[in-house]
Amino acid sequence: MKIITTLAIAALMTLTATAQAADIKVTQVGKKFVPKKISAKVGDVLVVSNEEKKKIRHNVYSKTKGFEYVKIKIQTPGQSNKIKLTKAGTFEVRCSFHPRMKMKVTVAN
Repeated sequence: MKIITTLAIAALMTLTATAQAADIKVTQVGKKFVPKKISAKVGDVLVVSNEEKKKIRHNVYSKTKGFEYVKIKIQTPGQSNKIKLTKAGTFEVRCSFHPRMKMKVTVAN
């Protein structure tokens, strides 16, 4: 009985943590990330959308140590991708096609 209770509590805690995760919308438009600063929690998901009207491609990457997993290779207009935030800290997001595109993301536990 003790094992079943422990498993049930663990399952409930997992469901609660998952239910609290949020999707955070990030757009790429005008060769900018909108918004430029984001505050998130571990488990939240960045939903990154290329909303350019012309045939402007973007990508997403971070060189910040420990956040190299934050990357999207190429996004064409109308395309969206998701990145799950898996650790706490602050990192910068950039687009290699447009070096002035920058976004700061702060992730809390």
